Amino acid sequence: MYKGIGASAGIGIGKIVKIKEEELNYTKQSIEDTEAEKKRLSDAIEVFIEKTQKMVESMKVTAGEQEAEILEGHIMMIQDPYIHGQVEGRISSNQCAEAALDAVCSVFLSLFSNSGDELVKQRAADLRDVRDSMLRLLLDVSETDLSGLEPGTVLAAEELTPSVTACIDPNLIVGIVTRKGGKTSHSAILARALEIPAVL
Repeated sequence: MYKGIGASAGIGIGKIVKIKEEELNYTKQSIEDTEAEKKRLSDAIEVFIEKTQKMVESMKVTAGEQEAEILEGHIMMIQDPYIHGQVEGRISSNQCAEAALDAVCSVFLSLFSNSGDELVKQRAADLRDVRDSMLRLLLDVSETDLSGLEPGTVLAAEELTPSVTACIDPNLIVGIVTRKGGKTSHSAILARALEIPAVL
């Protein structure tokens, strides 16, 4: 028997579907046309905001206004002038957009992860989610598609990000099991709002 943290109450019995995220590998190449690279970045940010805003509207209906604010926070993160300025600064120094974004996010992830405050640690999970979504856009890697799942599915994953949790159809998913996470994680909050049993 495996034991975990009961993050969302209830019992879910069904067929397990394991989510395996694609590797987000890229080559740290030096680029010459820095303006074109900045345009790549701004185009990806535009698409990210558009997709996330659609998820926000969907979350307002399925989970509630307060829960939708979690994803609105992701939009605020990517629009943060300091983060944006740091990434563009690295691109100006001939780094590709992927490497620039990754490097800037790594600095903040280290700060957030080493905090003793649980809420600050939670920001690390959100920033990782934002970074990975942005890298997928820059690398043209598809998002995890949960649309083809059958009713009575138990989702199993290393970690369930808020952006993936937001795409869950509570009529199809009867339970969530992850290797990482806790009661205060945003994924746990969303699982409770969707009334899906979750053990993290």
